[in-house]
Amino acid sequence: MKRFEGFLPETIDFLWELRMNNSKEWMDQNRDRYKAVLKDPFDKFAADLAELSPLFCGKKMNCSVSRINRDIRYSKDKSPYRSCRWAVLYDEKLRGTEWKLRPTFYFELQPEGFIHGLGMWCAKPAFLTAYRKKIDSNPAAFLRIAKKVEKDPLFRLEGEDYKKIKNETLDPLVQSWYQKKDIVICTRSGMEDILFTPELPQYLAEEWSRLKGLYAFLEEIEAE
Repeated sequence: MKRFEGFLPETIDFLWELRMNNSKEWMDQNRDRYKAVLKDPFDKFAADLAELSPLFCGKKMNCSVSRINRDIRYSKDKSPYRSCRWAVLYDEKLRGTEWKLRPTFYFELQPEGFIHGLGMWCAKPAFLTAYRKKIDSNPAAFLRIAKKVEKDPLFRLEGEDYKKIKNETLDPLVQSWYQKKDIVICTRSGMEDILFTPELPQYLAEEWSRLKGLYAFLEEIEAE
């Protein structure tokens, strides 16, 4: 496979048009275009990111790219396709969709720009219980990790909170992490020039390396 050369202006045009014409009929008419301006560039991008993974997490990781089709079986929104595309990087020991239960680095391309960072969206209660126990076991160590993220000019903590889970003995900054249901550390950017260059994977790898300590903390957590 050839190396990633940057996304194309046509990539963004395609995403905008798909958002406005989200139907099987339109996609059937634009299938070759989809492959040329979105699927192929994203596959090359994902391959380059996986190759660079030791830089930001200290080990080789797998990279998966989202499908263009949406699962609409249980959704009120019956739009058949995603008007965005994302890639996730996860421990190569994981199989299938197990990555959804573990910390992953991610990049999402949207018509308006891109989002990237480190996150967990489908953590099971057992993992979150183990996460809080790990914080409780050494709050000072986690405070150092949280302060590093807090002071970072790029990333910020997002994600839904549990309203009733608290530990009042913790530093307020640690408490803001402690009660998370979804742990998401990300940054949101507009349509920047870096998207259209071969340097995008290296740029992301260098940015994500700033989250290496947090990734190590989350990756060490074991839960049934």
